Amino acid sequence: MSAPAAATRPAASPARQSAASAAVRPVPATAPASRAKPAPQPLWTRNFVAGTLLNFFIAGNYFMLMVVMTAYALAVYQAPAAVAAFCASAFIVGTLFSRFTAAPLMERFGRMPLLLVGCIAEVGLTALYLLNEPVGTLIGVRLVHGFAYGVCSTTIATVITSVVPPDRKGEGIGYFMLSVTLGSAIGPFAGIFLANNFGYPVVFIVASVLVAASIPAALLLRPAPSTRVRGNEQEAEAEMASASDAVAGTVADAPLEQAREDAAAVADNTRAACAAAAVSADDAPCPVCADADADCPACGRVPSTHLEEVVAAKVEGSPLARFVEAGVLPISVVCGLLFFGYSSLLTFLTPYATEIGLARAASVFFVVYALAMFATRPFTGRAFDRVGPHPVMVPAFVSFVLGMVVLALASNDWMVLGAAALLGFGVGTVQSCGLAMAVRVTSDARLSVANATFYMLLDVGVGVGPILLGAVVPLIGYANLYLAMAAIGACALALFLVVAKTEKGAR
Repeated sequence: MSAPAAATRPAASPARQSAASAAVRPVPATAPASRAKPAPQPLWTRNFVAGTLLNFFIAGNYFMLMVVMTAYALAVYQAPAAVAAFCASAFIVGTLFSRFTAAPLMERFGRMPLLLVGCIAEVGLTALYLLNEPVGTLIGVRLVHGFAYGVCSTTIATVITSVVPPDRKGEGIGYFMLSVTLGSAIGPFAGIFLANNFGYPVVFIVASVLVAASIPAALLLRPAPSTRVRGNEQEAEAEMASASDAVAGTVADAPLEQAREDAAAVADNTRAACAAAAVSADDAPCPVCADADADCPACGRVPSTHLEEVVAAKVEGSPLARFVEAGVLPISVVCGLLFFGYSSLLTFLTPYATEIGLARAASVFFVVYALAMFATRPFTGRAFDRVGPHPVMVPAFVSFVLGMVVLALASNDWMVLGAAALLGFGVGTVQSCGLAMAVRVTSDARLSVANATFYMLLDVGVGVGPILLGAVVPLIGYANLYLAMAAIGACALALFLVVAKTEKGAR
């Protein structure tokens, strides 16, 4: 810069000069030693093990009952397909309602009392299925059972996120969420196997015994008093946001905490670059870095498409902005549409497999499904980071479509299991990479809202699917239903290509 120009440039503010001088101040020679990391705190404590086991018990109970409930209502009550499907999806409705009430209940009654009462309620509600109550009462039980499950899963996630050491948060939440993956594999396998070989009363007895094991696990929990935030609203909100990321989505697990930390790291790097640019150019400080209300072109979210701009304009400034992250809605709708198709597996796989004489393969369908998720998720996650969403998610959508077609045309056990592998890769990849797309261009302050928005749309897809599809099944049959779900997957792919058309425009 020339001398005259420098002379006419206004003087930087004292705060700016102080920040600039701090940026160039030499680091003392002893700094590395002072920043030496302490020894990592233990992760596998009694609280962590007991909480992870408890989460497995309640997740296993949920998945065991979900996959047999439609067939149970059809066989025992001779209920219409739509009513039988709602017997399954009513659970999701109760779970969604619990998302809005779990935090106030924890604040009012405390975590541990609420968790213990919730576990006891789950045992009692599961045992009620043995009474062969009228179908209306069965739906009511499912609603209350879903609420109890949602309260328990949110509360235990809150406890776990409070006891995991801060420097091992990603590792701890990753291990904790494996309990859901394990429950999603063992629960459906046990439910279908027991229903086919021993009858539905045995399913309900085993499910009751499984969830009853959560009571001693809850009694073993002894979180430190410092982790109990009852009465402290700000700390309670912070931990509930972290717990929501860990428990959001009762359908399938995802590396939520790791995605949250990755997004935070990206945001920190962007803020640092923006702050340096502001100091060097003597512009106004970055509003995001300065915690201001204005938008920052370097740190804010850049709309991917005109569709996202329109959605954001509608939501921002409205009361919905408190609960919904507008920029996440497009990709959330895409993934929710795919999970609408996925709901047909949870609801109608058992009666369909029984109809075509392949019930044996259906009993291990979700085991193969979970193994496919386990095997492909590490590779797809790394590929997503290297090459972006399109090369990873387009094959996943195609795999979902092919899986549904193979399932619709299945004539032997191997076709059913092949469909399970294709669907496991497709659903698992779309879910995890869709979440990554949502959070990696969302400011850190809105990450919890973005996660909640994403998984709320997934839950809506899974909850509404059985109701709508139950009305369609009597008209077209199960095989045509799964062909229709293949078409839904193709529509989701087309919508994804529109939503993510300029996704790399995110700064």
